Amino acid sequence: FPSHDREDNWILKKEITKSRISNALGMSNRIYARKCSILQISPKDEREFLNSNHIQGYVPSKIKFGIYYNSELVSIMTFGSKRKSLGQKAKEGEYELLRFCNKLGYTVIGGASKLFNKFIEKYNPDSVISYQDNSWYTGNLYQNLGLHLIEKSKPNYYWCKSNIRYHRFNFRKDKLIKEGFDENKTEDVIMTERGYYKLWDFGNLKWEYKKKGLDI
Repeated sequence: FPSHDREDNWILKKEITKSRISNALGMSNRIYARKCSILQISPKDEREFLNSNHIQGYVPSKIKFGIYYNSELVSIMTFGSKRKSLGQKAKEGEYELLRFCNKLGYTVIGGASKLFNKFIEKYNPDSVISYQDNSWYTGNLYQNLGLHLIEKSKPNYYWCKSNIRYHRFNFRKDKLIKEGFDENKTEDVIMTERGYYKLWDFGNLKWEYKKKGLDI
């Protein structure tokens, strides 16, 4: 069961937060993945589904699979190249699992495994990484998918204003200087003077899948 959540999630994404709590308590409507079909979905459907059902909303991806139950999209999983914003370098055959979520109020039993296995079968990746938000998830999902824990990160921060969180990558000092801010001031001073405040998270866990034969 989740031990922490942020106030802005309750203020701005109340229905998604309530659905996550219901899911953690076993109160969601249950659908079995074996009764569903998997299809690759359009960018439009991906964007709409993630913004409506994922706490972090939409992020661009290269590959997106959806689970359909009675012609209704009830779960998706998306993949892309490793993200520069997280200090990674994209390499051929290496992917990041970017998003996974179910429709609000639903749990798709076996859905994550079915989606992940479909991706592995179709694209045969050398490796797949994904990041777990420690404020909510337990890591069971990644273990069930066959990923292994490879790294633990320290708590990180966001810049916030008017109950909206912004990734710190958008406010690096080099970017602030290019925008005309004083190079003699620190990032903290510049952002505080602009009316932003820091919000720390609980760190992340980094998980990885490796193709058989590539394990060290």
